[in-house]
Amino acid sequence: MKRHGQTAFTLIEIIVVIGIISLLLAFLLPALEKARENANDLRCATNLNQIGIALVMYANENQGHYPRTIYDPAAPLCVGTNAAAPDPFGPGGPQANDLSAPLFLLMRVQQLPPKILIEPYNDEVEDEPDPAKNISARSNFTDYQKNLGYSLANPYPDARAVAAGYQFTNRMNPAFALAACMNPGTGPGNNSRNHEGRGQNVLFADYHAQWKFTSACGVLEGQPDDI
Repeated sequence: MKRHGQTAFTLIEIIVVIGIISLLLAFLLPALEKARENANDLRCATNLNQIGIALVMYANENQGHYPRTIYDPAAPLCVGTNAAAPDPFGPGGPQANDLSAPLFLLMRVQQLPPKILIEPYNDEVEDEPDPAKNISARSNFTDYQKNLGYSLANPYPDARAVAAGYQFTNRMNPAFALAACMNPGTGPGNNSRNHEGRGQNVLFADYHAQWKFTSACGVLEGQPDDI
């Protein structure tokens, strides 16, 4: 017996529908990816703004000086040393000229949530907040490569920079690049990996964060030209 009133899709109709869906996805997926990138960029800029506020508060409480730990002009720069030490300035604390310790000190003193110091998730670097519960009893990040997505301008000037008048204080040129998304640190043109090489957010010494397409930005102290 035949059932009347039932219809079915033909093979051609199914192929046409699949083609339309594929075409729509081809248009929608790039737009969704762009929206995701913009959201991460905005969240990153918000993090840097929060870091800027914390830097203002720290400087106001420390005679205008920004955070840094043990400084030795004769020692090389290092990063991520002696995380478990309770005193950032005492024996067993971070080695002299540790580049990550000042940001940990800022987080510790100003009670910043650890998630503020990481970058939004991206495809290349999966950052995560510092897992240690008692931040006030430590001096550095558990693993700066995972727990830290930003970097400060060098708090440890060499003798030449000191002779030229460099001071890591709130009296810097407002156009000085004070902090930014962490990049490979190998010179101009090397953008942050945390934004897939597209650029990075930069916090200037007047405490506004701005998106830059190149890592060569800001000005030298007292100089009008871009570095």
